[in-house]
Amino acid sequence: MINYAVNLALFAGVLMVLGGAAAWLEDRRALAALGFGIAVLGAAALVGGGPQIRLVANAAAIIGVTLALGASAQLLLDAFGRPLVLGMLIGAPCVIVGSALRRAAPDKLLVLGGWIFLLGVAIHIAGILMTPAEPDFGWLVFSYIATLLIGCGFLLDVRFVTALSIVPLATALSSRALYQHATYGVAIYEPTLTILQMTVVAALAFLVSAHYPERVARHARILGHLAIIWINMAFWIGSLWGDDVGSHLWHPHKPFLVIGDGVFSVVWAAVILALGAWGAMTSRRAVLNIAVTFGAIHFYTQYFEHLQATPAAFVFAGVIAILGGWALWTYNRRIAP
Repeated sequence: MINYAVNLALFAGVLMVLGGAAAWLEDRRALAALGFGIAVLGAAALVGGGPQIRLVANAAAIIGVTLALGASAQLLLDAFGRPLVLGMLIGAPCVIVGSALRRAAPDKLLVLGGWIFLLGVAIHIAGILMTPAEPDFGWLVFSYIATLLIGCGFLLDVRFVTALSIVPLATALSSRALYQHATYGVAIYEPTLTILQMTVVAALAFLVSAHYPERVARHARILGHLAIIWINMAFWIGSLWGDDVGSHLWHPHKPFLVIGDGVFSVVWAAVILALGAWGAMTSRRAVLNIAVTFGAIHFYTQYFEHLQATPAAFVFAGVIAILGGWALWTYNRRIAP
């Protein structure tokens, strides 16, 4: 737990320094030069210093590399345009250099090399997203980005990067997140297709986790868990509004297939029960907890959709929530290692 707190503090500090430096130095050339100098000093401290200064040296090197690459990329973009080409020309060398540093000195430059590798991938992805794409090929672009993130997470053994791949995977089939003043929202315009897509992702992820070593399996499991969460999100939306399959992606002249909200509600309940049973029988606590969580969401969604919000309805709902929470707490204690 202490390590997580230290890493969080380090990451937050790096972000604040980066934001403050970018706002303070508006001249991109000066910002690039400053970043290059800090990166050199940080790398030198990593190579020549001892373990006691490694945390600060890593932070300095990461800040310097990010400032130098970010400012340089912006200068080149302003001068030449063509973000897709620049993303590849800057990103590919970063990936190569980062990999070389990790191999050359894994005990001292592992973190810095991994960060340069990540920056290269991020710059490449930014170049792709800044380039207008044909509407019919948008799903292919986001699928490619998701594949990049999954591969990057596996190679660097950073599960957070692997987990980020769920965002472009979901976006490929019309899922969106939105924000207005004090309001956050999630939109899934193709619930049926999203359920099918994420079912394939989850099945492949758990298949990989069962047949590969733990070094690979832990990444597959987190991707599988996120896919299950998104499957349930799609069912939730479908249970409220139904689905005109393909209407958002292909805009057909006539409805291809219309699925009512009642069908989603019944099938979702069956899926939740199946997931919960599978999670309980195979001691997959994360799967069971996801099933129980969305089981409660499904129950209360239908409960208040069909019953008026009377005091008695709230009393019964509260009693059910307490009993359900107690049952889950008891089960988790029994299977805890």
